[in-house]
Amino acid sequence: MIQSKKTYSTIPFVALLVSLILLTGKTFSQTPFFSATASKSTVGLNEQFQVSFSINGSARSFQQPNLTEFNVLSGPNQSNSMEFSNGSLSQTLTLSYIIQPKSEGNFKIGPASIEVNGKRIASNVVNITVVKGNAPAAQNNKGQQNNDDDNSGISDRNIFVRATANKTSAYLGESVVVSFKLYTNVSMNSPVVTKMSEFNGFWNKDIDMTSQMTKELENVNGVNYNTYEIRKIVLFPQQTGTLTIDPTEYETIARSTVKNNNRSIDPFSFFQGGDPFAAMQGYRDVKFAFKSNSIKINVRELPPNKPSSFNGSVGKLNFEASIDKNSVRANEPVTLKIKISGTGNLKLAEAPEIKFPQDIETYDPKIAENLKTNLSGLTGTKSFEYLIIPRHEGSYTIEPITFSYFDLEKKQYVTQRSNTFTINVTRGTGEQTVATVTGSKSEFQVIGKDIRYIKIKQPDFTISSDNFYGSIPFYGLSVSPLLLFVGLLVYRKRQDEINGNAGLLRIRNATVVAKKRLLVADKLLKSQQSTPVYEEISRALWGYVSDKLSIPLSELSKETVLQVLLQNKVSNTTADEFINTLHTCEFARYGGTGTTGEPQQVYDRAINLITKLEGELKA
Repeated sequence: MIQSKKTYSTIPFVALLVSLILLTGKTFSQTPFFSATASKSTVGLNEQFQVSFSINGSARSFQQPNLTEFNVLSGPNQSNSMEFSNGSLSQTLTLSYIIQPKSEGNFKIGPASIEVNGKRIASNVVNITVVKGNAPAAQNNKGQQNNDDDNSGISDRNIFVRATANKTSAYLGESVVVSFKLYTNVSMNSPVVTKMSEFNGFWNKDIDMTSQMTKELENVNGVNYNTYEIRKIVLFPQQTGTLTIDPTEYETIARSTVKNNNRSIDPFSFFQGGDPFAAMQGYRDVKFAFKSNSIKINVRELPPNKPSSFNGSVGKLNFEASIDKNSVRANEPVTLKIKISGTGNLKLAEAPEIKFPQDIETYDPKIAENLKTNLSGLTGTKSFEYLIIPRHEGSYTIEPITFSYFDLEKKQYVTQRSNTFTINVTRGTGEQTVATVTGSKSEFQVIGKDIRYIKIKQPDFTISSDNFYGSIPFYGLSVSPLLLFVGLLVYRKRQDEINGNAGLLRIRNATVVAKKRLLVADKLLKSQQSTPVYEEISRALWGYVSDKLSIPLSELSKETVLQVLLQNKVSNTTADEFINTLHTCEFARYGGTGTTGEPQQVYDRAINLITKLEGELKA
């Protein structure tokens, strides 16, 4: 439970204090002193500040000053401190208000009065100068939900979340870090996310906050708050214009400060280790809903002078290309590896275009990533590994590979080139190496030798007693090689079309790739790792619809997916179930799994959904 200093909004401490005096046989030894202070003497118009009245003794019948020149936003809020030293019990009682000026000028907050030992004493006058200015948004976030109309005693001035971005203007593909900071000055449970921000128009990745979440004290307009960084996320804009980060909504259980007059008070609870002030005030725990403010990010188009080799990479990047061997025999494989490293939108980086010689057989690259999310964005490496097989002897040249990216520090495009690669191929052994494709063309495996030698020994023929020449089997066998040859040509042409069409290949392999990801989720499920399970299920579902429906990553959102599913004659029930499952995974990853059901149920639902969609999309 997040704790903060206790505050009390009413005055009646006299009964309890009298009981304590009778029990201890001691009296207050200090001379009563009633003072007034303000958190600021000069404030801006509409700016909030705090005025406090303190009495160093037992008192009753507080009468507030005339505050008609100000808007009273909160108060009186009461705090109390007690000290027992050298046989004497001392107490300081403070009543405070959060107020806001209505107009500019010089104002006097007149004396407040309070009764001490049967006598009424007054506080000093407080002078306030109000100048022209705007109220800060810290305690009046437009995106926050107003809870002031209920009687819980908890409002947006006690608990709120401020969302801030490290920049409000960025280039297309440039990282933006958004932080969500919780402010509280009451006791409360850790907040639970009830509605996650959609981040429409952004690719996003959370920063791990497990080891970084610490409590800090921050003063906002004269009020002390305990603050906690509850979430940091890196966003990469995928479209230009003004993009809005919607509020994230939360719920918590907080300690109410509203007095319950029906609650009985036990004056002996002070000596029993209890909290007599809480008992007297009648505190209760209440559910409180609030949300962060929205943020607008202006996304600018990249400069127009883009190199032909630019494919969207942004940041501070390095590029390397290499081959594992320069001399091979015909039909032996060669590996060409491209590595992009540094900081930027590496997750979205694509392989540069490579012009392979015509007589070299190539396969789609195997992609590997080693990325870390931090305040700078994504840092690490992304590699593309190509398997190439020269089929004939000779010398083959791969022209320099060009990679371009937009450098955010230099504010210009940077182009890097590899060396020219020459592969010398000698005569092979006559045994051809082949690569099998499993799941997708990018996953290959060399399996060795597949050609049998032709037997040159003279065969022994025997003449059958049946007249086979001219029979139906004779003509069938005569025509079958031609038919088989034509069939092979048609099949080979079809395979070449599929292999040359990356979009068609993605559609064909969408289900296979999704089920592989779900197998990873199944392994995590068996090892009882709940949060990674939801992440893998989410990746499987997003990847499936992106591949199956040919939706580009820049346009991938729940609204787009729902629209395309319905356009492809998928039933409303199945489409809604798909979107709800994505919501469930997001809530489980960021808001805790307590409200989302068992991971096994979500896993089973994801498998059934992909099976349903396969059937409905083919219908």
